[in-house]
Amino acid sequence: MTAAQLLAIMREHGALRVVAKRLAPNDNSKNQIYLGGDYTAIQLLPFGALREDTAVAAGSKRARMKAGVELHWITHDHGLEKATGANLILYPKYPEVRLSGLLKGVHDPAPAEIIVPRHEGRWLFLGITGDGRILAFACRRGTPCADWAETAVAKHRAVPVGVFYEFLVPATGRPDIMTALRRIADQDWIPSKRLDGEGNILPCNSRNCGGYTLEAELGIRPNGRSDSDYDGWEVKQFEVGNLEAPKGGRVTLMTPEPNGGLYVDAGPEAFLRKFGYADRSGIVDRINFGGVHRFGIRHAATKLELALTGWDVDKGAMTRVDGGIELLDAKGAIAARWSFESLLNHWKRKHAKAVYVPSKCALEPRRYRYGKKVLVGVGTDFPLLLAAFACGAAFYDPGIKLENASGKAVLKRRSQFRIQMKDIPALYEKTEWLDLPAMR
Repeated sequence: MTAAQLLAIMREHGALRVVAKRLAPNDNSKNQIYLGGDYTAIQLLPFGALREDTAVAAGSKRARMKAGVELHWITHDHGLEKATGANLILYPKYPEVRLSGLLKGVHDPAPAEIIVPRHEGRWLFLGITGDGRILAFACRRGTPCADWAETAVAKHRAVPVGVFYEFLVPATGRPDIMTALRRIADQDWIPSKRLDGEGNILPCNSRNCGGYTLEAELGIRPNGRSDSDYDGWEVKQFEVGNLEAPKGGRVTLMTPEPNGGLYVDAGPEAFLRKFGYADRSGIVDRINFGGVHRFGIRHAATKLELALTGWDVDKGAMTRVDGGIELLDAKGAIAARWSFESLLNHWKRKHAKAVYVPSKCALEPRRYRYGKKVLVGVGTDFPLLLAAFACGAAFYDPGIKLENASGKAVLKRRSQFRIQMKDIPALYEKTEWLDLPAMR
């Protein structure tokens, strides 16, 4: 099979991106496929919920997390055959990511003929679809696909992404992300809107419609796999006062609910009644829980301190697979907890490439304009997130409240981790402000 045929087949089966890895001798069905000494694969490859592998966690130096992968091999007749036992395995203490079970349940002998031996020069191609599948194809040294990949790497026509090289397969007729954003920036005020899962345009009239309107202009539909994805780019917007000199405030990173501590054991209402405080704006019978909670600082109103359990601040490394971010009271009791496992399941939605787009909002009716200068971040990693919490750049900034607290109480939850725009570089290996290219 030629490279052109392979890319065409992957495109027909829904692949939006194609990456490839030159396999080392130790990359085989016995030793698993090594996907890197960082978390790049988590941002790149779709997978199910990460879970702690309790079979090895207790007292084992190889404590790990696992997640199912929907991996399908391209067969000789250009169809697909699912590997029923494919898993992504994460060893947080190293860190290290591996792919296992990629031949389990596969009857076509062709993949095994490439993956089982330890021959040099083998290549594994992975196509990534919009619905969370991975399409796999392997070839040995000297075949058209392998020769094409070697040439593309040698002539710098493939972009390194961790241990992979990426060969972009854009949607037919769709411009690249920077061109698409410039088209949007050149427009006047855009009526506030959002897309549903079927691509229908719906009205939008809430504070977060700036992001929804931008996604609608880019044709990004809501999905369970990722946030604001456009050909592998995560797209985020932030509101500014001046589009020519964009300076933004807080940006929401993710909004996970706690999965441990009193918040879970006794329930959010009991948590609020113990650690919340009376509304300070004059609203009667309302209990609030809010304010910026940073690492190592006890909050004046809630009396809780943000802690990182299982993270070595000095070494910048995870020391426990069962660690997490915690809110501790004065006696050290856990008021709320987010395990690393749950945070990784949210953080996997972050992409290795992100673009932050400034916006301005006007009301009556609600509408938006977008800037021609954007912030680009490349190379995010979960340890960078934890390090950002440790230095105070990232923080917990909830907006939880209990209305009609003395009667039939109404609870409104909003747990969110945030960061100031000026601190976004803490999350990426490289960031820079770019002027979007002028339209020709």
